[in-house]
Amino acid sequence: MRVLPLVENEMLKLWKRRRFRLVLLILVGLIGTIVFAQVQGREKFRSKKDWRIDTQERVARMRNWVRQGRMPDTQKNWMQFEISRLQYHLDRNIDPEAVSGPLFTRGFANAASYLLLHLLAIVFAADVVSSEFSQGTIKLLLTRPISRSRVLGSKLVALLLAIGLTVLIGGCVAYLFGGLAYGFRGWGVPILTGFRQTAGTFDASGVRAVPLWEDVIAVFGLAWFAAAAVGAIGFLASVLLRSTAASMGTMFAALILGTILPRLAPTWAFQKYLFPTNLPLPDYYSGSPPPISGMTLEFSVITLAVWALAAVALAFVVFTRRDVLA
Repeated sequence: MRVLPLVENEMLKLWKRRRFRLVLLILVGLIGTIVFAQVQGREKFRSKKDWRIDTQERVARMRNWVRQGRMPDTQKNWMQFEISRLQYHLDRNIDPEAVSGPLFTRGFANAASYLLLHLLAIVFAADVVSSEFSQGTIKLLLTRPISRSRVLGSKLVALLLAIGLTVLIGGCVAYLFGGLAYGFRGWGVPILTGFRQTAGTFDASGVRAVPLWEDVIAVFGLAWFAAAAVGAIGFLASVLLRSTAASMGTMFAALILGTILPRLAPTWAFQKYLFPTNLPLPDYYSGSPPPISGMTLEFSVITLAVWALAAVALAFVVFTRRDVLA
């Protein structure tokens, strides 16, 4: 039997569970709320000053905070980076806070890559296999003349498709709402990218201007890759743990750990090899300083790829060899 009908069947299962529609409602609700709040905030606090004056004042305030030294090292590093970034824009007469629908779409990918997209990936991955056990359909599924590897492979492909559609639809919804609020034009605007922080020093040697549309494709590609890696690891949890609640809870705990560990233990270097620490790939691409010294975009991509491949391989080994009918 071909794999394509199996994948189609798995996609129908996802749709019938209403998970996909729930995810769409979450995206629409969250993005709509963010746009509304952002517009209201900009209207209320919009400054009549020239953007250059506002940016210069921000730089001066942050320099004073850094000189006072009353902040954690991670926050100090970020502030020094932000000062350098703003100064770079000032020197080239480019407004760093200009907003448009395309720019809002890009900002959504950056913000969602911290937690939102990964949580939505877990919603799909946590029960892709475990639900077959909880609903008692695993026996019926494996009585068909199909190898277990094909059954599991079709579930994996359907999972990756669902995650990809989620990222794509999230970007479309962000562009729609952002365009209604700020305008739909601006895809060809040049964007400065390639900011880096090397050995605690701002490095502008790799800064280059690229069209916004090209930058958005790169950012969303990285966001999908990170979400797919989380989905692959959640896929393994769904195979190992026959309870949807257990697999979902385990993955949620791992993601939460990844968000707080760099803040509570920034000197523990080994955490850079943990998958949750490497998830904000769009942020690294944009040039934000990494949470742990020595981390780069390339390093995080390779680390996530290793985790995802190992998780998928182990899931296939366990599923094909274990007595799942017991």
